[in-house]
Amino acid sequence: MKHELKKLSLEIASKIILGSAKTEANSSCFFIGYQPKLPENAKKLRKF
Repeated sequence: MKHELKKLSLEIASKIILGSAKTEANSSCFFIGYQPKLPENAKKLRKF
């Protein structure tokens, strides 16, 4: 039971983190008008 709960919580957390990274990779700062430098791993998530 503990193992299944831990696995489920890690899967949910990884989906949330991946979604957050995708959103960050595809957006820029509205007020300043630039996009901050991203790590190499996050660059492959960008969609053009």
